[in-house]
Amino acid sequence: MKQKVFQTLKSEKGEASYIGTFVYILVAAIMIAFIINVFQVISVKQQMDHLVDQLVKQIQLNGGENDDTNSLFTYLADQISGAEGLTYDVDSPDDTDQIQIGTPFYVSVSGRCHLGGFWKLRLVPITIRASGAGVSEHYWKPR
Repeated sequence: MKQKVFQTLKSEKGEASYIGTFVYILVAAIMIAFIINVFQVISVKQQMDHLVDQLVKQIQLNGGENDDTNSLFTYLADQISGAEGLTYDVDSPDDTDQIQIGTPFYVSVSGRCHLGGFWKLRLVPITIRASGAGVSEHYWKPR
């Protein structure tokens, strides 16, 4: 039986069999599911880039991190579906609470996303990272 199935699959007579048709449809369905999952990961990356841009603008205008930065991050992170464990980090030569005017800073957001296929199997975990840079526009008086 097993040998006959392989012989039928390898046959070059040009006849369509139920087994061959089933295999082709199965492979096509798996490829379509994979492509849809890849587009979901690309969409999550674009949403994370938008989140970083908004955080950079907020930090530029306020001259550092504060409660508004955390609120903005929480709000925008909740809007991203398909990603989990989103965190952000601000790197600056100065204290991140008060970044002096003209001082550059860097924002990075990272999270996890999964490639799965049918039924959200979550087969392949992917770490996605988005980063941005800005310069503070806020003047802090010397203490």
